[in-house]
Amino acid sequence: MFFKKNEELDHNEKWYCIGIMTDNGLEDEEYDVLSKRILDSVQNVAVISDLIRVEWDRGKLQALNERFQDHSFSDPCFIINEFIPEDIKRARKLLEKNNKWKRLFGFLSPVEYMEAETKAAHDFDKALFYTDDAEKVIEYIIANS
Repeated sequence: MFFKKNEELDHNEKWYCIGIMTDNGLEDEEYDVLSKRILDSVQNVAVISDLIRVEWDRGKLQALNERFQDHSFSDPCFIINEFIPEDIKRARKLLEKNNKWKRLFGFLSPVEYMEAETKAAHDFDKALFYTDDAEKVIEYIIANS
């Protein structure tokens, strides 16, 4: 997952999260090529995540599919959400609230935080765009910035 530092974010500009979803995850080289292609073309992407389809709720995936009127997800596909820092903060607080004892004793792992933040950043109910073409991702972000 790639996060830009908060101090780098221009809060007057719209920022995006891009999920690259595949059935089994991407190899590091594949992820680097796809994310570099996008990041070299647009400036306002805060997060790019490698999303593995089987790790997501089937109901949410089905709703996303129906919403964008596509019969099935390709491999890989790109899902764009607006980056909303408040959603990330809310997810962290909820994780800590639901795991008070783990937090108190310092047992909440960075992986647990990353999972909660990823789910918040890529809330499929708030998805803006879905495609299987990296060029269309770039076009969408440029057109809507």
